[in-house]
Amino acid sequence: MITAITNLTEALPISTGAIASRPLIDLPNDLKLVFFAMDAGQEISAHTTPFPASVLCVGGCLEVMVDGQWARLMPGDRKDLPKGLPHGVKAVEPSHWLLTMLRAQKG
Repeated sequence: MITAITNLTEALPISTGAIASRPLIDLPNDLKLVFFAMDAGQEISAHTTPFPASVLCVGGCLEVMVDGQWARLMPGDRKDLPKGLPHGVKAVEPSHWLLTMLRAQKG
C-alpha cells in the first residue's frame, strides 16, 4: 500500500527543541530522499559521507557548512555536499529541509 503525502510540513511538524526526519524514497545503493524538521538552534554536527548529497531548504532558515565554509539557505535555496568533505546543518529558525543522497556515486 502506498500512502500519498500531500503536505510534507504537515506530515512532519517541527517539535520544540528537536530534530525529526522522515525517509521519502530509499532505493538501496542508489537515491535516498529524507525530509527533516528542525527547531531553531538544533544542529546536525559535521560528518563526512562517501557519496555526494544536497540540502534543499523548504521553509525557515538554515546554515549549511561544507569544508568549514558556512552558507545561509532560505526557502528554495540548495547547497551541494560533495563526497568526502565535512558538512553539517544548523537551523537558524524552525525549518524544514530535504536531504538528497546519491549513494550510487561512490568512489
